[in-house]
Amino acid sequence: MRAKHVTSELCYRNPFGAVQSGGAVSLSLDVWDEPAATARLRLWVDERGERLLDMRSRVEGDHLRFSVTFVPDRPEVVWYSFQVQAADGTVWRYGAAREHACGEGAFAYGEPPSFQLTVYDAERGRLPAWYAQGVVYQIFPDRFARGAGWREQVEGDLATPYRGPERRLVERWDTYPSYERNADGSIAAWDFYGGTLEGIRERLDYLRGLGVSVLYLNPIFAASSNHRYDTVDYLRIDGALGTKEDFCRLCADAEARGISIILDGVFNHVGADSKYFNRAGVFAELGAFQGDASPYRSWFTFRDDGSYDAWWGVEDLPAVRDDSPEFRELICGYDGVVRTWLRLGARGWRLDVADELSDEFIEDIKSAALAERPDAVVIGEVWEDASHKVSYGRLRRYFQGSELDGTMNYPLRSALLGFVTNNRTAGELAATLQSLHENYPPQSFAGELNLLGSHDRRRLLTVLGDAPQADELTDDERRVFRLGPDERSRAVSRLWVAALLQMCLPGVPSVYYGDEAGLEGYADPYCRATFPWGHVDEDCFAIYRNAIALRRALPPPTDGSFEPFSQGDDVFGFWRRGEGGSVCVLANASLTESRVIHIRVDAPIADDVVSGARQKVRDGQVEVRLWPLGTAVIHPHEELRLQRPLERGLGVMCHITSLPNLERPGHAGTLGEPARRFIDMLARAGARYWQVLPVNPTDEFGSPYAGLSAFAGNVSLMWGIDDDDGPSVLPTDFEGTSEFRRFVESNERWLLPYATFRAIKDRMGDTPWQEWPSRYRSWHTGLPARRELKRGVRRVLGLQFAFMRQWGELRRYAHERGVAIIGDMPMYVSADSSDVWAERELFSLGEDGLPAEVAGCPPDAFAAAGQVWGNPTYDWERHRKDGFSWWLRRLERAFELYDYVRLDHFLGFSSYFSIPAGASASEGRWNYAPGLELFKTAHERLGALPVVAEDLGSVTPAVRALTALTGFPGMDIIQFQDTDVREGYHPAAGSVAYSSTHDTNTLLGWVVRRYGFHMTDSDDRHAALDVARRLLSACADAPSDVVILPLQDLLLLGEGARMNVPGVACGNWQWQAEVGSLDAAREVLHELVSESGR
Repeated sequence: MRAKHVTSELCYRNPFGAVQSGGAVSLSLDVWDEPAATARLRLWVDERGERLLDMRSRVEGDHLRFSVTFVPDRPEVVWYSFQVQAADGTVWRYGAAREHACGEGAFAYGEPPSFQLTVYDAERGRLPAWYAQGVVYQIFPDRFARGAGWREQVEGDLATPYRGPERRLVERWDTYPSYERNADGSIAAWDFYGGTLEGIRERLDYLRGLGVSVLYLNPIFAASSNHRYDTVDYLRIDGALGTKEDFCRLCADAEARGISIILDGVFNHVGADSKYFNRAGVFAELGAFQGDASPYRSWFTFRDDGSYDAWWGVEDLPAVRDDSPEFRELICGYDGVVRTWLRLGARGWRLDVADELSDEFIEDIKSAALAERPDAVVIGEVWEDASHKVSYGRLRRYFQGSELDGTMNYPLRSALLGFVTNNRTAGELAATLQSLHENYPPQSFAGELNLLGSHDRRRLLTVLGDAPQADELTDDERRVFRLGPDERSRAVSRLWVAALLQMCLPGVPSVYYGDEAGLEGYADPYCRATFPWGHVDEDCFAIYRNAIALRRALPPPTDGSFEPFSQGDDVFGFWRRGEGGSVCVLANASLTESRVIHIRVDAPIADDVVSGARQKVRDGQVEVRLWPLGTAVIHPHEELRLQRPLERGLGVMCHITSLPNLERPGHAGTLGEPARRFIDMLARAGARYWQVLPVNPTDEFGSPYAGLSAFAGNVSLMWGIDDDDGPSVLPTDFEGTSEFRRFVESNERWLLPYATFRAIKDRMGDTPWQEWPSRYRSWHTGLPARRELKRGVRRVLGLQFAFMRQWGELRRYAHERGVAIIGDMPMYVSADSSDVWAERELFSLGEDGLPAEVAGCPPDAFAAAGQVWGNPTYDWERHRKDGFSWWLRRLERAFELYDYVRLDHFLGFSSYFSIPAGASASEGRWNYAPGLELFKTAHERLGALPVVAEDLGSVTPAVRALTALTGFPGMDIIQFQDTDVREGYHPAAGSVAYSSTHDTNTLLGWVVRRYGFHMTDSDDRHAALDVARRLLSACADAPSDVVILPLQDLLLLGEGARMNVPGVACGNWQWQAEVGSLDAAREVLHELVSESGR
């Protein structure tokens, strides 16, 4: 006889996984080779006993299928197995085949292990988003950061006359921790390093930049030790850490940055020196140790010999009776511990040693938390599968609906790190996760705190570097142990695999402080070293930030499906599917072998957002190669997402000012005849696109990327204008027309502030607005009507109207000839601009209106000192609260000007580098921008978005994910290829191919530098020109739908013709094509269009 039941397959068990009480459950068993068999379902519930249900049978092909449906009526764990009776009367017993109580079962001799069915009440529904979608960062407060006034705080608290181990201050922050012990092994002294709540508050921007949204603080209440699990007073902040006011300030400032705080609740035991126990008589009030007269005596269990119950027998930690009404009131009452600290700003609790707390007590804690804050969470420290945990002889009710929102996911930690370090197979990891997925209610599974490091375990890098087991070393050897260079390199390589899986798996990832900084160490005390400020391992930091950024860019659904799988021992993967799409995460743990796997996808396109490679979909499958310790995050998607696709074609990049001006030799090109001649040239050559630089007003250096307005047109581009600012007297016959009124009304939000700003500028000269008289320093609607400004405002309105007339005429002229215009939208605006002046709340400014933080780039191989651009960064939270209305107006304006818009510095929509004003780039930090949220909002308001993403430079997995989710084509420049492009050019799939851009060398200039040609040598010159011509053809023949070639490259001009040298203020933006050069460009362009079939 053969039989089959698989808990994860709906044909055998429906619904999947844990079920709500009152809901029907259908179970089925397939049986072969016994046509006369009968079957019964055996149910078992602890403390309720056995129940047998007859199963109905039907023939399905070559076997019988037995089925039965029942309705669990209360939250509990139901164990089930099957009894199959053969025709000869023999009873075969079928149950779970392994310890996970899930998966495919097997026959057994005697009573088999049972399958598990968790029944729960969904009392709270969904988890609060702040937690379910968060990234947690665990801090051991004494070792994270010293804040202002730390010394006085610590020294003052250390003066408290506790009678236990000596309490002493460690002066040097970087002193490695160790324990001084007595002869009996007990702690002789507690070392305090001076970390404070203020220190945490001062580092909130660092944490926000890392991507942290939740802080889990180890105990912060008054205690005598440095770990503070020996609480002295639950309602007082430990004096060495700060005050209640410090805590409130920390919570308020954290909340302002989108960071919530979870506190560590130690409610099973207190310190022997606590006010409640008072063993050493430190407090004047009688503690329980002083006898029956103490109000706290009934909280503890004393024996006749004077001894007492303590946590695991540790006399310094007397255990509290949680059935004491007075103690429970202290913890759960209206003015009790749980509610008081939530009221003061915390948002959740982590319950230490939850197994030691009764179910009833945990229920009261949860009720108290939700009574104070409906969005509070309660997490428990449970080391095993919490759905069937037995402690003190009782099956716990953690996940049956009224207790924990999640637990610390130690089963995941053990399995994941075992896989990454090659001590467990991929199949074992998949089985562990599948078991948790089936056994836990959906909300509990989503609420698991997925930790890899903690204050109780070896540091993550120490584990990943294959360090010897702790029991193989003496304590002194553990203290001094550090990974060697090879072992550390291996650990860091594995760290990416571990962090990526952690951030993409269901649940809430938790980072232990210092893991992202590269700390090593064995377990307590060595895993509690101080944070290495100023010495952060940049590779480790980049790993964590990229993994967190990818989680934020591909928000995993908290209520979608999860499907773990394995291929061989080395490759682990899983699917996450939800309404927002699906991703498949893959990891190869082998240190030496590459693996090739095939996965089925349900979309025509699949991108790997880790590598940026587009996977070929053949017959509904993609083939993925994983290098040793390689990873992939495959995102299948449709062709159309948020983008408006570009039609296939070839185009030319040339800014308007670079066009030759036949009518006015020596003057820049204009929107008049120079632009029309250029459009005619493009049309005759068969080109499809003309790409221009921003047409906004420029700065004093002529840069179109930093002017007085992100919305206004640059009137110096107009034809028929004698000077840069237009005629002193402008015809005003249009002022009363309906066309003019419509123009002003539809653009009023930016147009009136800009016109007023320019009118004031005409009076104040070059003085920045931050130094203007108070009457002008702030925009308000009455300002344009001021007598001294009215004429200037009217003039600017007229000029902008005239600009849009000319621009509209030019755009129509281009469209009539089949040419579309690709424009450019700078990421940032100037501090001295009408945008910042009129809407300063949207920018990071100080009280004086000057930038508090400016944009830039961190130090790297190309700029050792980094770059400080000087533009104020955005206050993205204000933009979000405002529904991104400023950005929507800006995008709408750009779409009005251009057919397609290149978004400059696309990375800035995912992450941006901010530098405190006046500081160097080395003092800056990364922060997160809204990414997909902004573009989804724009798509809802504006429809398909005609956008090209400038995704050059630092292309992270998060940026790749953002382009994959939006569908925006990126840019691929032949000069940036890693290969020798003389052998072939292969741009990234879906990208727009370029031979160069305004920020790079010209193609010929790059060829000369790249291949070492000397242009003064005739042979070298001919060879360089030949290579440049061949590369032009390679670009035109590239598989990209759209190819853009700068005019300089068509003319084969050298480095002297480049448009801009980044980081250099003067001498840029001046290149202009010579008269007559367009004819030569047309011939080359026509040949490229014809040969490439574009």
